[in-house]
Amino acid sequence: MNLIVQLQLGERPRVVNCGLVEHGFRGQEEYRLPTLWCLHLYFYEVEMEADGEMHRIIPGSLTLMPPSTRIVYKYGHKRHRHFFVHFAVRSIGPSVEVPVLQHVPDGRDEILDRLQNMQRVLTQNAVHAEILFWALLWDLVESGRRQPASEKGGASVLKRIDAFVEKHLPAKMTVAEVAAEFGITPTQVNRIVKSQLGMTTVQLIKKRRLERAYRFLIHSTMPIKLIAAECGLEDLHQFNKLIRGAYGKSPRELRNQLSDEVSPTWALDRE
Repeated sequence: MNLIVQLQLGERPRVVNCGLVEHGFRGQEEYRLPTLWCLHLYFYEVEMEADGEMHRIIPGSLTLMPPSTRIVYKYGHKRHRHFFVHFAVRSIGPSVEVPVLQHVPDGRDEILDRLQNMQRVLTQNAVHAEILFWALLWDLVESGRRQPASEKGGASVLKRIDAFVEKHLPAKMTVAEVAAEFGITPTQVNRIVKSQLGMTTVQLIKKRRLERAYRFLIHSTMPIKLIAAECGLEDLHQFNKLIRGAYGKSPRELRNQLSDEVSPTWALDRE
């Protein structure tokens, strides 16, 4: 579950330090800022622990950590880059809720541009830079309110997930890849699909492959080998097994049947 914290934004924050940096030299790294908030925009994948709670960071993740939060990164052997801002806020004015972790893959480049512009301005006019950062924080608050982190709004998120699956059927596809596209975790993807359709994401992918294969076999003259490839199943033996398991007929037998009014029935495996 994503943590929610309270952030005071009644006055502009004071930016103490910021920049694009590399980490990962020492494997596991641990940090704690006693008096400062910390914003991170990530360009890599890593496991992060914040006060004992694990979070999966992916490219396009953004975190906002309150002061005194113990942050532990479990890096591999590669160098990793992220943009950071250490800042202070005064405990006055409106207190707003903001997620500790947001996934903003579609807005990552725009946010980076705004952060780097703020960094350039900071060397010349600190007040102007802090106003730019203040506006960004308010935008992130609004983004966090729209973030699809649970079943809330699941129907609309499901439509986007389903469209992504349909578009990428010719390729090999994992639940992790689907989750990364929408900036949520595989568990959240499965929860949304399960709550709306009563099946796992793996079962949804299989169902869409079967539907596409059925349409092509019945309503086209495309070679069976190409149909299998269009459904992400280049192994003809696997394709034949999948079709026979779902319809009780081989692809060729299904194609040769006279009627196109057969309703598909699904034989879905448990994940």
